[in-house]
Amino acid sequence: MTGKTIRLVALDLDGTSLDGAGRFRDSTREAVARARAAGVEVVVVTGRHHVLTRPLHAELGLDNPAICCNGTYVWDFAEGRPVVGEPMAKDQARRMVALCRRHGVHMLVYLRDAMTYEVATPHLDGLSAWASSFPEPIRPRLEQIPDFEAAIAAAPLVWKVVVSSPDPDVLAAWRAEAGTFDGFNIEASWIDRYDVMVSGASKGPRLIEWAAAKGIAADEILAFGDNLNDVTMISAVGHGVAMGNAADGLKAVADEIIGDNDGDDIAAVMKRMIA
Repeated sequence: MTGKTIRLVALDLDGTSLDGAGRFRDSTREAVARARAAGVEVVVVTGRHHVLTRPLHAELGLDNPAICCNGTYVWDFAEGRPVVGEPMAKDQARRMVALCRRHGVHMLVYLRDAMTYEVATPHLDGLSAWASSFPEPIRPRLEQIPDFEAAIAAAPLVWKVVVSSPDPDVLAAWRAEAGTFDGFNIEASWIDRYDVMVSGASKGPRLIEWAAAKGIAADEILAFGDNLNDVTMISAVGHGVAMGNAADGLKAVADEIIGDNDGDDIAAVMKRMIA
């Protein structure tokens, strides 16, 4: 645990600051407001595309950039552009798509301004319904497309590929072969899902870099997470907190384990640690 004053709070979204219904708890919103009023920076650090992050970022009343796609880039909502980022080369993206097709796993490809998919799933149907509830200026772009190869060729850039399968053996076979490819960082983001970014892209390094640019040291950061894509962040900061519903691998590196994301423990920790 850091002995320094907390100057920055980093919040993962899904499974962490969002409850099981995908909503912020009232206590979390209030804690964020109190922290900001006390001069503490609050930054969203998420595996989500910025288009899916935008309405949640706005709900928290934040006006700073968000760290998106597991640290692949930092998005400035006010200016509508990435502040810094490491997109995937198109040849890399095509190679990963080809591997996924060989193994028969489901894919999402995160282009510069949209999250794209070929085959709908119940999860995507629910996500699309959620997205359609927002007004046009902040409505997330989820696009069903005919084929990824054409979309990759036409897109300005590719941020990330998300790979999933309900069959653990199929997913394991894909993961084993994908691990032999150079140039990728592959992190588990759910029990049946992996996020594929370029090598070096991860939440921890990006958060520390972003904080340092503001004169904030790693031991002045309080961070919350729930899955293996949060390991580099939780292990890098002054006080890393794993949710009760977190993956065991994250709990192993956390400074503190609290209740699950359907409770009010995030607010309690923030109140305790922020003067």
